[in-house]
Amino acid sequence: MQKVVEFKTRNFWSSQLNLDTLNEEVTKYNNQGWRVIQVTPVSSFSAHVRSVLLLLEKSNS
Repeated sequence: MQKVVEFKTRNFWSSQLNLDTLNEEVTKYNNQGWRVIQVTPVSSFSAHVRSVLLLLEKSNS
């Protein structure tokens, strides 16, 4: 089974993505049996990263 999750939590003081929170989310998914297959940045027209798409996979067994 696979699913795509969008992560767009930003740091309070800047417009950058909050990588600490992203790492916490990845750890949460790993603990639930999901495995991150791919991380894809989503950029705005001005080339700023607005969010990240995570492709997750979970074994059906």
